[in-house]
Amino acid sequence: MALEYLQQIREKEEQAEKIRQDGLNESMRVIKAAREEAAALVEKANIEAETHYAEAVAKANEEAEEDYRKTIHGAMWESDMLSESASKNREEAVSLIIKKVMGAWRS
Repeated sequence: MALEYLQQIREKEEQAEKIRQDGLNESMRVIKAAREEAAALVEKANIEAETHYAEAVAKANEEAEEDYRKTIHGAMWESDMLSESASKNREEAVSLIIKKVMGAWRS
């Protein structure tokens, strides 16, 4: 009978060891799966961050280009106005010079 008890104890110990080993294997599997999932999430986050970055840069470039066009357009308009004003003043200046020269010549 003592042999039967020892055999049962040995079987129970073997079962316990198998359960412990199975638990260890399962925990390793779960850890590996969790690491793989975490790596996939990090990769996805990196891709999304790169996409957002590219979109932000493209938007900033578009806004800068629009500001540049507005500034150039404004400067060209101002240049045209100054040129037109200078042209009118030049005509008046030439007319005044001619009048003074002609007036001095006639005297």
